[in-house]
Amino acid sequence: MKYSIITRGMGCPHCIKKVTKAMEELGAQIEKVELNDIAVYSDKSEADIRAAIEAKGFEVVSVKAE
Repeated sequence: MKYSIITRGMGCPHCIKKVTKAMEELGAQIEKVELNDIAVYSDKSEADIRAAIEAKGFEVVSVKAE
């Protein structure tokens, strides 16, 4: 399933690397990770994706399954 995720608090390349690593640890296929805008393919739940991003210190504004 494809997820489009909007976050708050990602402000630099280091932030992008942290979220990229979190998505890789979940086994997600990354389409894009940009400042506050993420798109991934994953068989994990919305809650799992949200938790992984929040564990890295960023607020998840929305997660939309497509």
